[in-house]
Amino acid sequence: GPPMTVDEFKAAKQIYFERCAGCHGVLRKGATGKPLTTDITRARGSIYLKTFITYGSPAGMPNWGSSGEMTEAEVDLMARYLQHEPPTPPEWGMAEMRGSWKQPVPADQRVTRKMNDYNIDNLFSVTLRDAGQVALIDGDTKKIINIVDTGYAVHISRMSASGRYLLVVGRDARVNLIDMWMEMPDTVAEIKIGLEARSVETSKYKGFEDKYAIGGSYWPPQYVIMDGNTLEPKTIVSTRGMTADTHEYHPEPRVAAIVASHEHPEFIVNVKETGKILLVNYTDVDNLSVTTIPAARFLHDGGWDSTHRYFLTAANQSDKVAVVDSKDRKLTAMIDGDKIPHPGRGAN
Repeated sequence: GPPMTVDEFKAAKQIYFERCAGCHGVLRKGATGKPLTTDITRARGSIYLKTFITYGSPAGMPNWGSSGEMTEAEVDLMARYLQHEPPTPPEWGMAEMRGSWKQPVPADQRVTRKMNDYNIDNLFSVTLRDAGQVALIDGDTKKIINIVDTGYAVHISRMSASGRYLLVVGRDARVNLIDMWMEMPDTVAEIKIGLEARSVETSKYKGFEDKYAIGGSYWPPQYVIMDGNTLEPKTIVSTRGMTADTHEYHPEPRVAAIVASHEHPEFIVNVKETGKILLVNYTDVDNLSVTTIPAARFLHDGGWDSTHRYFLTAANQSDKVAVVDSKDRKLTAMIDGDKIPHPGRGAN
């Protein structure tokens, strides 16, 4: 590739993580975004890449340069970086997770009753993306309750079944457990579940409410089941494997949306690049039972219908929406959509 100093390569790697990896993948093999492997980028060349990064495309590529998000020098840096082989990030196993696990307030030292008057049913967790924080906003008074330090660019804020805890996960795979009963709601436990992540959830089935939490990583491609009260990691499962359609091996099948079933003691886990939906039974986390439902590639976001029985999830680059019956535990419909469907759960 074109010449780069060590410092330039390090800076470009960070920009790629923050701005590009979510769509193009850590290994640049593509998903929502096109592949950016060196056989493609070197053939296109620096001028083409700089133009594309600067102005974007109608297909959804942001106009990083003309919007002012990147300087002209940064655009040039990224055009050169993309013509070098991507560095393979390290794995992140149990030793690394346990090394990152902290409990600022251990479970046995937490308050035993709600110590504030906030209406938790009308409270917003608002991502302060580049600051690496969430703002907890009182929906009744419209005032900020607290600004909590979290991971970078929080992707999901999810309430626990009880409503006491708020779980958030940053793109840098840092998970925070925030206790909403504290006089000033704040983090009581945290863990780093990988190098890049997008999803977190707690168990919702009757008798298992908040017993377990789950986090899904983009890198390494895996999910981890944790203690729901402390975030202590219990078991890690890799999602590397064969695609649902062509049965080809994929080295980076990232974990996208995760929801907790209300019909069975299961987490429903989307594996993006392989196009598989996993029903992960957490009755016995030492001997996990996992049912695999082949759907369509590039599974992404999704959510429940109003009954909390049917999980509707987008296979966005396949232009389909898959519907899973969580009660009967099977794929019940595959709906053709318009270009790149992307259902959400709320408003910006």
